[in-house]
Formats: sequence, C-alpha cells, structure tokens
Amino acid sequence: MFHPASLFIPFLVLLPNLLFFRSTPQNMSGQPNPSLIFSVAEGIGRIGTMIVPLFFAVQLRRGYEIISLIVMILSLLLYYGGWCRYFLNDRDYGLLFKPVMGIPLPLAISPVLYFLAGSVILHSILLFMFSVVFAAGHIPNSLREYKRILHKD
Repeated sequence: MFHPASLFIPFLVLLPNLLFFRSTPQNMSGQPNPSLIFSVAEGIGRIGTMIVPLFFAVQLRRGYEIISLIVMILSLLLYYGGWCRYFLNDRDYGLLFKPVMGIPLPLAISPVLYFLAGSVILHSILLFMFSVVFAAGHIPNSLREYKRILHKD
C-alpha cells in the first residue's frame, strides 16, 4: 500500500541533489571516473532507497524507533551541513568529498546512515538491503573521487 507521508524520507535527501543539478560545480578538474561495478550498485541502491519507503508506514511507538529517528535527523543535519558548505563556498567541487567535523565523506556516509535508520522506523528489510547496496557503491565511488581530487591539488 502507498504511504504518502513516507514520501518525505527520500525527498529530504533528494532535495539538495536537485539544486546540485541546477548549478554546475566550480573547480572540477577533469571528469569523475567511477568504477562500473560500484556505479551499478550505487544506482540500484539509489533507486531502491527512493522507491521502497513509499510503500511502508512510519512507526514511532518504541524506543528503538525514536532512536532511529534521531539518527535520521542527525544524519540529515550532517548531510545538509555538507551541502550548505558546498553552496556557500561557490560550489567548490572538492567540498563535496572533504570531511566535515572530522567525518570523512560526509555527503556519502550521511545518506547511507539516514536510509539505514529509515529502514528501522519503516520496519523494512527491503529498504535495509537497498541501503547496504547503495553504501557498497556510493561510499567507494566517493572515496575514489576524493582520492582523485587530492592528487590533482
């Protein structure tokens, strides 16, 4: 069954990405060269994490569900903080990958944590599996891009 309230879960992560596609990054030296296998995993995971939440209802009755919601909020704050840093600093491409508060690859790790915690409040094993697949592709591709940027500087 479709749950309209659950639309917020993927939408909140998707929102800054929509702004990204409207404004090109600055200081992007060369084209990214992601791994094909990681890109496939990332794509499958991304599609799953965007669609699966729509079919599960948010449940916030137990303590572990509340803790998961707090993890989601903190992950989202870290994610938005990274995006704000990027947009407020002239869309410098390298800022998409550099640590925030000592957390490496915050724009790769925070959405993964967000969706993993989301799988708890939705009671969705399917979202959990897609989140793991997304992590298996998104984090290594982001790390690879970060290393490429570091060697260009």
